[in-house]
Amino acid sequence: MKKILVMQLRHAGDVLLTLPALKLLRRGFPDAMIDFLVDAPHDQALLNTPDVDNVIVYDRSSALGMLAAARRKGYDCTIDYLGTPRTAILGAATGADVRAGYARVFHRWAYNRLYKAPPGSRYVAVEKMDLLTQLFGLPMGPIEFDIRIPQAARDRARGFLAPALAAGRPLVTVAPGSQRHFNRWFPDRYAPLIDWLQDEFGAAAVLLWAPKEKPLVDAIASLCRRRPLVSPGTAGLADVAAFLELADLHVGADNGGKHVATAAGAPTFTIYGPHDPVSWTHPDRARHRYIKTDACLCEHDVRRKHACRELACLRAVAVEDVKRSVGVFLSEILARKTARNIS
Repeated sequence: MKKILVMQLRHAGDVLLTLPALKLLRRGFPDAMIDFLVDAPHDQALLNTPDVDNVIVYDRSSALGMLAAARRKGYDCTIDYLGTPRTAILGAATGADVRAGYARVFHRWAYNRLYKAPPGSRYVAVEKMDLLTQLFGLPMGPIEFDIRIPQAARDRARGFLAPALAAGRPLVTVAPGSQRHFNRWFPDRYAPLIDWLQDEFGAAAVLLWAPKEKPLVDAIASLCRRRPLVSPGTAGLADVAAFLELADLHVGADNGGKHVATAAGAPTFTIYGPHDPVSWTHPDRARHRYIKTDACLCEHDVRRKHACRELACLRAVAVEDVKRSVGVFLSEILARKTARNIS
């Protein structure tokens, strides 16, 4: 195949979770032109990956123009990782000989290669890779997030964190926000957790925030006995990744920041609401852990949207339970770090 179009619109986390599949695709078709269709501003999540030749930002104001442009490109293959009517129609409109998508969706008529996911939960990045294995015969590879963080972003992060880094304090980033209310644990619970991290581990705690989340992190900081650092406004996901690659541990909600942390190589601890942790957490338990209660009445299905009105699942996550789990995890992380430094 000479020209391949990969489609993954919408959220940054979903785009990031496509990166290991792009690496696998590039290995399988090293000479192909690989284009990636994505919504703005989530194109930032590609973070200069070398496995994509052209990033195409979907123009919502000109759907017909997008269809015509896709047709003119002459793609040999489309891979639809979103699986909505919009992407299905766009893929069909390309006229590509090979159109790959999910067998589980209603509009599977648009595809001529159907991916049938095995039963049970798996990390979403692994499922995306498995589509390439099942439909194209590509051998499964490691879960690799090949991102390139600009040096300017690294310089900004190190400049802001210079005092904490110079003091050799453990660095813990905290991202409490989420677009979905049922993923947001509560400010009056984050605050004692942050105080405890600073007291128990001498940690430098840094609250990270996305656009519109500044009031939330300010509220959490104001409830803390010892005010944590609050990150400056960021120019984009590259700036966020530059903070996260320095973190000894990232703690927070089931949100895009957690996926950026995973891609940047930071260990993560996620406080889950209704979503399935197996689907959204990297399977390496030495570096990625979570807490979730059984209080949620929603169906734990990665393919279903949640409409939770009561936050029983989050209310059942007690501060002391999070402290206990995070304390064990962070102690292990710091012990490994010390062992590396000695050797």
